[in-house]
Amino acid sequence: MSGSPHIAVVGGGISGLSAAHTLVRSGNANVTLLEADQRLGGKIRSEPIGDQTVDVGAEGLLARVPAAIELCRELGLGEELVGAARTTTAVWTRSDLRELPAGILSGLPDGLRPVLRSGILTPLGLARGALDLLLPASRVNGDRSVGELVRSRLGRQALDRLVDPLLGTIYATDCEELSVQATVPHLDALARGHRSLIGALRAARPAPQQPGPLFVSLPGGLERIVIRLREELGEVDIRCNTPVRLLERAQDGSYQLHIPNGKPLRADGVVIATPHDQTAHILSAVSPSAATELKQIDFSSTIVVTMRYPAGAAPEPLSLAGFLVPQSERRLLGACTWLSAKWPHLAATGELWLRCSVGRASTANALTLDDATLVDRLAHELQQAMGLRGKPLDTHVMRWKRSLPRYAPGHLDRVARIEDRLAALPSLALAGSAYRGIGVPQCIAQGQSAAERVLAAVGAPNRQSRMPLAQRCAQSPGAAAGETVRLVSRR
Repeated sequence: MSGSPHIAVVGGGISGLSAAHTLVRSGNANVTLLEADQRLGGKIRSEPIGDQTVDVGAEGLLARVPAAIELCRELGLGEELVGAARTTTAVWTRSDLRELPAGILSGLPDGLRPVLRSGILTPLGLARGALDLLLPASRVNGDRSVGELVRSRLGRQALDRLVDPLLGTIYATDCEELSVQATVPHLDALARGHRSLIGALRAARPAPQQPGPLFVSLPGGLERIVIRLREELGEVDIRCNTPVRLLERAQDGSYQLHIPNGKPLRADGVVIATPHDQTAHILSAVSPSAATELKQIDFSSTIVVTMRYPAGAAPEPLSLAGFLVPQSERRLLGACTWLSAKWPHLAATGELWLRCSVGRASTANALTLDDATLVDRLAHELQQAMGLRGKPLDTHVMRWKRSLPRYAPGHLDRVARIEDRLAALPSLALAGSAYRGIGVPQCIAQGQSAAERVLAAVGAPNRQSRMPLAQRCAQSPGAAAGETVRLVSRR
């Protein structure tokens, strides 16, 4: 488009692709997308296993966070979305798989009776949890960890067996290191407004769930979204294997993007949607203070192992979506999704499909294990938990090193400071999992919003109207990454 501003998108994950898609649809920009890796999609990745293509990165989309479903509809994939058949999960504790009771909100009970029936907590753990009804109100100043909040009100056992297995697995981080405000803001608000946490949860029981599935996915894998986005971008200049080393500001207000083996690329506006450590390096010249803040955000690693077993490997039909494993159980396994119980298209194969995540306490050691040893150890633990017979027919190991940003206490304040530092550069915007949600829908919404801000700053507003970012990126309990873990505690 002759005379249109040139906008560069740095990063070809789902945030960057969504930003580029928004820019192209605006009809008001020339776009270049630069990706350091040889492939697009980032942590959305689907791989062939047996005769199926299965997600080995993000898996499933939380239906009530609308950005991803809306994007699928725009891409012509909306009619192919399938809903999860099961979403209830169990906890492997006290030598058994114990179903998390209905009515639990983000792993916390709104009453003790359902937890008592589940057998997840011991009588002593239940008694400690009941003290929440008698304890004085907690004094809160600023943000705090999920672990501190739950432990102080309900005790360590409730934290270890009800909350940490769910939230800790979603974020691949110990709840003692997770910000309440950034991960479960509704819980923070309830705790501040009530003396008792259990009483607050009772008062805030969610309205009956709207008709429709809680999670959705695409047969053939979520990478189909990436493929369709690439097709929709058409003639956009997309350059893989092209990392951006540094961003500099020219005297006329434009940007110079330094790339290897070539002269700097000029752009009127820039969306940066790279992992935050890379973003820090890119911004070091134009905003050293923002770069310093970005460097303070830590990473977590995770390992996803997908296994295909023959029909009949499980001693009885699977009635749940999977199970979680408390860290105190000292297992290699941190969570297991029963894919063929959860997704109809995998159930139709007649085989048993499992997706295992390595426990957080074991990840560092597991990263040093070879694939065969890792699979053998996980298969042994699955046999103990589920009574599986035989060995898997196929396996796939995906090691996501330093892939998930840690939302430590004070995270949202840090993000606000980063945004404040970049306010002097209005035609520059950031997007991605390091800021306001690690789930696929939140990353899509952030990419779209970043593109819209840059378009407005360069005087080329988006002709395609969208709902506000707050609605597109709204987080329900645990929604920041619920689709990454695939396990929720309610039917």
